[in-house]
Amino acid sequence: MLTPRFKLTQDDNHVYITVHAPYTNIGDTEIDVDGENFLFVSSPYFLRLRLPGRIIENDHSKGSYTCDSGDFLLTFDKENPGENFENLDMITSLLAPRDIPDLNPDLVEVLEEDGITIDDSVDSDNGNNYSYGFADKITTEFHEIGSEFPQIFELKNPETVPKDERNGLRVEYEDGKFSSDHYLADLFDEELIAPYLTGKLYWNNPDFDKDADFNEQEVSILKELPNKHYLFNKNEHRQVLLGLVDILYGYCYDKRTTMNDSNVESSWTINKLSSTLSWFCSFNDMKQVLIVCYRRALIFPIFRNFELCNKVKNDLASLFRKGKKFIIKCMIEIHQMFNNSNDARYILNQLYIKDYLVFLQKCRSEEFTELFNNIANVEIMKRDLNLELEELEAAAHMVQQDEIEVLENEMAIRMASMSLLGLNKNNESYDESDDDSDSSSSSSSSSSDSSSSDSSEDPSDLDSDDDPS
Repeated sequence: MLTPRFKLTQDDNHVYITVHAPYTNIGDTEIDVDGENFLFVSSPYFLRLRLPGRIIENDHSKGSYTCDSGDFLLTFDKENPGENFENLDMITSLLAPRDIPDLNPDLVEVLEEDGITIDDSVDSDNGNNYSYGFADKITTEFHEIGSEFPQIFELKNPETVPKDERNGLRVEYEDGKFSSDHYLADLFDEELIAPYLTGKLYWNNPDFDKDADFNEQEVSILKELPNKHYLFNKNEHRQVLLGLVDILYGYCYDKRTTMNDSNVESSWTINKLSSTLSWFCSFNDMKQVLIVCYRRALIFPIFRNFELCNKVKNDLASLFRKGKKFIIKCMIEIHQMFNNSNDARYILNQLYIKDYLVFLQKCRSEEFTELFNNIANVEIMKRDLNLELEELEAAAHMVQQDEIEVLENEMAIRMASMSLLGLNKNNESYDESDDDSDSSSSSSSSSSDSSSSDSSEDPSDLDSDDDPS
């Protein structure tokens, strides 16, 4: 039997249920309502919902079928007029009855009563220090998974590496991959990085609708997920939320560096920047997970810039501020990227993303507000990353200053040489003038001597002529 697409809406007194069943035989359709339970059977479709409130089937109930669209449009009265039914758009959470374990109520905190139980009596290690996957619940389902998918996982043998040793091995691996040349190149190439620092992510546009309905493709994914009840202790619950931060940081980095237009490399980027997905790591506080995100963003992707990391952190905070429905939409997009990846990243959906899609539908909205505040209030400094960035930059600036001084000295020497050459040329010009002047002077002198000689004779003649005798 197929699970049809469906949609629920409400007003103060009614619940409206749309069921998309285009290949059904209307004559064989059965619809049953019993308080919180709704049943739709029409071969080849089967839909069973557990609503967050009670509805009744009475004389006011309505039903119709639209042939062109293949939709059943059903209307029922609320048993308690004016009651607000929460989370009617959380598709997976409506699909099956709640199955809450029988636990000591003194130790249990049930969130929204529809699928998350926090019980501190639960062993934090699940009896296995080598587990991994969503909430570290996987122990034996996969064998040598890291070796089988080497392009996806940097930790090759999670089943033999204790959980508390993975972060240390990760740091050692990352330190060996860090490229100071690449980091400095992106630091000083302001023209290259500028567009990614000034860009704006689509969910920060003024007209963005964070409460938009799930589209058909999103509904198709959500309706195929199994409805589960999650049992955590407080430490596991915190680690699951911090793992979500880790994954979505990579998503935000991808959106910023592709200018909102994800591409075939996007699944690699999200996978690589998340140590949850590539190292099976878990975290204990917000600053720890953000430090890891910054480190990986400065080591692996094509753009490695600290200010870019800060921009992505701000994007991440704004994403959580949009609330549960939009976060689910982002995770669905990640699910689709991994399914369409050529490197078999669908395995990440099996290990993490599908469970996150179910888990998120059951979370309280206040949890995302708390995550937003925690992210916004954490400041990551370069020294926090243990990559010696400040020392590296200081050394680079010194080298840069030395190079500038060398260039200035070379330029000064060149200018001095040019001045000397110019002076020499001017001196040669002056010497030629002097020679000419001397020649003229000699010539004048000769001429003058000659004139003097002539003039010395003329007076004698005159005197002689004037002699009366």
